Formats: sequence, C-alpha cells, structure tokens
Amino acid sequence: MHIENEPIAYDDHGCIPFDVPFSEIRPEDISIYLQLNTKVGPRTCGQTCRHCFYINQPEAANQEMDLREGRRVMDDLALRGYRVFPMISDSFANDGEFLRRFGNTHNRNFRQEIERRPTKIMERGDMWTSGAALMTDKWRDLLCLGMENGFGNVTITFHGTLDEELRIRPRETYPISGVFHAEDCEEVIRRIHAFNADLVAGRIDRLAGLPPEARAPLLISIGLTIGQHNNTKEHLLRYVAYFNKQGVSVLRFNAFHDHGWRLPHLPNSPDDIARCFRDLKWIHDNVPLNFQLGVDEDWGTDGIEVLGLPAHTGWCRAGRQLFAVVPCREVVLSETEVLQRVQIGNVAGCVDAFKPIVGQLVRDTSKLSGVPSYDLVFFDDVIADLNRKRTDGTYTNGCFAGEMLAELRQNGAASRRRQHG
Repeated sequence: MHIENEPIAYDDHGCIPFDVPFSEIRPEDISIYLQLNTKVGPRTCGQTCRHCFYINQPEAANQEMDLREGRRVMDDLALRGYRVFPMISDSFANDGEFLRRFGNTHNRNFRQEIERRPTKIMERGDMWTSGAALMTDKWRDLLCLGMENGFGNVTITFHGTLDEELRIRPRETYPISGVFHAEDCEEVIRRIHAFNADLVAGRIDRLAGLPPEARAPLLISIGLTIGQHNNTKEHLLRYVAYFNKQGVSVLRFNAFHDHGWRLPHLPNSPDDIARCFRDLKWIHDNVPLNFQLGVDEDWGTDGIEVLGLPAHTGWCRAGRQLFAVVPCREVVLSETEVLQRVQIGNVAGCVDAFKPIVGQLVRDTSKLSGVPSYDLVFFDDVIADLNRKRTDGTYTNGCFAGEMLAELRQNGAASRRRQHG
C-alpha cells in the first residue's frame, strides 16, 4: 500500500556555508528570535517547567521589555532587513497584549521538501502557549482576539506518556515537573475544536466581519519532547495513533535537552537520536497520518540523513544566520549633546542556551526629536570564534548547544580549581 503523507516539516533559518565570513552575510539572511518576555509562572505561561531554558539559563531568566517598545524594535530591525520572530513565554499572557501588538507573526520558520517551501503553519500567525490560559473562563475571548489579529494556529507542548490502550498515564508518573500536563492539553484541544465548530456554523458573532480567509478554523500544532522516558519506537507509534484521533494539524518532535543539568537521566544519546530518526522515517513512510509530521532542529545531525531533507537541515545556523535577543538592564554606552546610545538587550549565539553573547541590542535616541531607533551591534570576533569551533572539529554536531555547554562547564570547573589552588 502506497502511503501519501504530507512532507516532513523542518526548521529552516538559512543554508549559507560555514566558510562564508559573517561580514558577508546580509541582514536579509539573518533571523532574530526577539525574546520580549522570558518570565514564567502565574503572570505568563502559568507553568514552571523544570527543563525550561528560560529558567535554566541566567542570561535569559526573568527578563522583560515593554511590548510597545518591543514592537518598535521589531519594526526597526525589519526595516534594516532582518527577519524578526517576536516571542514571549506565552502568547496569551496579560489578556492577550502580545496578540494585539504582534498580529500575524511567527516564532519559527517552518519549511518542507527539498525546495524549502513554507508549510501551512506559515500561512497565518502562530500563538505559542503552555495551554494554561485556554483553561480559564476567558479562553473563547482569547481565541477570538487572536483571530482578529491575524493568527490562525495554536501551538502547545504535550507533556505526557501513553499506555498500550493510548490512555494518558497519570501526571505523577511524568518525569518532568512543573509542566502543563497532557490531561489538560487534551481538554484544550477539545475546546479549540468546539470553538472551530461554532466558527464554521456561524455562531461566533464577534468574528462575523472578518474576511473569509481570516475565519478559517484554527490549526492545532502539537510539540512533543522526546527523551529517555519516551523515545522507543513503541512510544512514537502510540503518540502517532493517539494524535491521529485528536484532529491536530502538525505533530512536531523535539529532543529533550538538559541545559540546566537538572535532569541528566533524560537526554537522548547520539545512538538514540539516530534510531528516532529511523523510526520517524519508517512511521512517515508506512503509517497514514492525519497531520504533518515535523522535526525540530534541536535534534542535531546524528543520523538525520535518513529523513531525506535538504543537506543543511539539522546544521543549526545559530550564531551566523540565527540569533536570540534578550532584554537586559539598560546601560548607557555613550551620550552627546544630540544623541544617547543605550544597550537594552543582549544578542546570543545559541537561541536555547543563550550563549555565547555575540552582540548588543542598542537604542539610539535623538535629543532633538526624542525619537528612538534600534539596531544590532555584533561582536565579530566572538562570532568568528564560534564558527571556528564549528568547522575545526571542536563541535561536531549540527546542534552545538550540548558540546558548548559541556565545554563551558569544564572550563568553569578548571578555573575554580585554579582559584582554590
């Protein structure tokens, strides 16, 4: 039987060869993850996931920029040519302020096929959420607000494992604490489907004035974090069978990372990753899927060739064509009679580990007009050193975060030993 599933989706932020100097890369070829609010907990995502990189990375933790200024930053950087992906820890936080200010934006660049065509998720904006906000009484209003501002997709991470009957195992058995559990995610999926049914039936008067393309039913994109707790072929097959019944549009697999060294028993080994790629390829070729299967770039490159994706896939362009910008305490860099120059953010190479710091986000304010402008200042020497390590064998994986953090940890331990004689 011939299976015709949708093409495998993948992250794509460029393919310029590593031997091209950074100085020759145009802003138009650079993506910026603009991290406007990295605070977690009741005011934002409602969760405190133990493995969350916002929690585990001191360079990113607990930072915030006023979203009005964040919008000006995004617009200025876009005018300079950069592709900007604005992000906060939950798109629905603060009664949906992000949705109102950043309508029809995305938090990733998803492609498919050798030709690198944009996936269906890229057609309308993407609302990234833990799901907690959609368990409140305001859930319908929040979804309406999103659609009114050009969003058409809801992305949620499914934290749970399944038994052989495809039932969600009790939340206390899940090895990662602080997460929005699968039982609650299932309820949110049900609510979105109920919302879509009312939308199609014309029962949501608030949205009646939107053009037809903006009233298309919301897509549901599910992220699945795969580690030692759920990385067997049986686990993957159970997830696929379960989500074939859930009416989701995308099921995207990402690899568990222990960037904070809190859950060292959960990351996949290189052999595990290669096996998962083989299993996902087998599933894509042999199991009819009611959704598009996707893979996150954080899997790296161990065995990725089996998926038949473009050759650059998995070779993360972070530190060259992809950077994270995180707010920081403001520092006056220079000041004259006509201009004040202030650092308001750090630019990081790895967009998950937020290291190394490779630049600054600066705000220039004219003292004549009072009008601010924003730009990125890159540390070319730091970027060149990172690129060297990725090409001389220091870092060998397409996702270099693990090797980089291990190196930094080892160097830190050696430094402490020297200090204490």
